[in-house]
Amino acid sequence: MKNKSSYSVPEGYFEDLQRRLSGIPAREPRRTAVRRLTPYLALAASFALIVAVGTAVLRKTVPPVASEQEIIEYLIDSDMTLAQIIDYLP
Repeated sequence: MKNKSSYSVPEGYFEDLQRRLSGIPAREPRRTAVRRLTPYLALAASFALIVAVGTAVLRKTVPPVASEQEIIEYLIDSDMTLAQIIDYLP
């Protein structure tokens, strides 16, 4: 059995290929609004992600702030005199 391929290339195909390809006009890719805005949308999304992660981290790490009423109640319960309590008030 021979190892002959059943496929063949037409005569002069590769010699003529460059000329035929150079005759095809280059087409500019269409730039849609979505493609133009994609880098800006990606930048905005990354900033939003940074803000969201930062907010979540800060909420977990910052201790809660006591209200003025809670501070006054604490000072009264700690057996301080009225003069000392007034000194603490703004």
